[in-house]
Amino acid sequence: MRTPLILLLLASLTLTACGGTGTPGTSGTSDAGHPTQSPEEALILQQVNEVRAQPQMCGARRFAATTPVTWNGSLAKAARAHADDMATRGYFDHQSPEGQEVEDRAEAAGYTGWRFVGENIAAGYDGEHVMAAWLASESHCKTLMDPNFRELGVGYVDRPGSREGTYWVQDFGTR
Repeated sequence: MRTPLILLLLASLTLTACGGTGTPGTSGTSDAGHPTQSPEEALILQQVNEVRAQPQMCGARRFAATTPVTWNGSLAKAARAHADDMATRGYFDHQSPEGQEVEDRAEAAGYTGWRFVGENIAAGYDGEHVMAAWLASESHCKTLMDPNFRELGVGYVDRPGSREGTYWVQDFGTR
């Protein structure tokens, strides 16, 4: 039983969640961006909606089941770019080395006029285990279950030889 606990502790080192902010951006279009999803991204969207359909305990806080999120191509563009940037430049953080945050990346990708944005990141996981790791983390779970979020974009990069190998980004938003 010690091995799963050690793996969970190690896994928590490569997970970071940001609940996001409620500060509005500039007004913009309601275009959902390009709808294409990789198989890994489609799997995460499906898993997020399965998780949101059930009540969840996130640490000591109980969340009721909430509405599903819909795919947003602009958020996916931001998430993909951030996952690729982390893999390419060998860092793991919500903030880029230049100081860009999820809000900056979302707007640069065309997700403007937002009311809420938030982000979960993970590294070193395969598609079968990343959602379980996010759910085991209180802050990630809270972001997943936040009823303020209505849209989702996912980025996934598999880069052998990079610091972590795989990088995942979930960008949530509401306009």
